[in-house]
Formats: sequence, C-alpha cells, structure tokens
Amino acid sequence: MALVHEFYLIPAVGDAEHLWMNIANNPKVMDSVVIHDDIILYINDTLKWIPSSNPALPGMPTGAGINYYGVTLFDQHSAAALHRIFSAWRDLFLNSPQVLELTGEFYTIEGEEQSGQYERLIYERHEVIEQFAKMISFADRLFEGGFYLFHCGI
Repeated sequence: MALVHEFYLIPAVGDAEHLWMNIANNPKVMDSVVIHDDIILYINDTLKWIPSSNPALPGMPTGAGINYYGVTLFDQHSAAALHRIFSAWRDLFLNSPQVLELTGEFYTIEGEEQSGQYERLIYERHEVIEQFAKMISFADRLFEGGFYLFHCGI
C-alpha cells in the first residue's frame, strides 16, 4: 500500500480536539483529497510555512506545517498561506510536461558503500494539479470561517 496523506474538510462545529478521531467515517466530512507521500515530501519545506495546530496533543498547541505521522488542524488562520503555497505549486507544475518527473529521496544500496541514487518520482501532471486545486478550494472555504481542514499523516 502506498503511503498517503489525507485531508478532510469539515464544518467547525464541536470539539476540534476530538473531532479528528475516526475522521474518515465522520458524517460531517464535506470533502476530502488524498495526496501521495512522495508529493508531500517534495513540497514539505514550503508546508512548514502554514500555521497549524495539533489536536492530538493536550491543549491543541499551535505551530506550523504538518504533523507528518499524525493529525494536523488547519483553520481560518491557515487559509492565506495554504492558498498561496498550493497555488504556487499548481502554477509551477502547469509548466511541466504531461508526465511529471520529479527527483525524490536519495537512497543507497545495502552493502555498497559508494553507490546510491535519487529516486525518480513519476506522476500524471493533471492528477497532481487536481489535488492541489482541491487544496486551494479548501483554503477558500477556510477563509470564510466556520470550517476546519484536518490532515491525517502516514
């Protein structure tokens, strides 16, 4: 099974600190998008600029970026950065060929000290752009207030 990150848009009703539990089956989920882990890792440095909070910790502390292995909450305070960052990546990828080829993580071959290479990530451009467009639309809803966007990490 591929590693993925799930994003769920829900109305900001109830206790956000506990609302994320079993979010995939929550009837309040209005929309969702799944983004492959390789894409998240590729853009991760820029995701660290988005204000967020961690509803899995007591007091739901604020910070920035995503909780890679856990849950992250984005709200109205996150909307502007979320919108600008995903818009910038979408606009950049619109210039790529139909088959989007990216450079992934560097890995070595066990037992061969001087060997290694970068992983080649290959995606259909339109699929990644659609995912980013969905994130932009979620950010637009966050602007309005009254909504949360939950990220569930790998």
